[in-house]
Amino acid sequence: MDQRVKPSPEEIRRAREGNPKMRERDLAAQLGISEAELVAAHCDYGVVRVEPRANDL
Repeated sequence: MDQRVKPSPEEIRRAREGNPKMRERDLAAQLGISEAELVAAHCDYGVVRVEPRANDL
């Protein structure tokens, strides 16, 4: 089992700022998180969470 501590959303945002040209999947792999976690760290910072309401479609 992986015992690494996941970075906080603030740490993730700082890593993105420090590596502006790095691909999202590469940055996520470097941080030991999923791409979804990388995007979720930016909610309210230029990213809007979409509610899953398929029945509304």
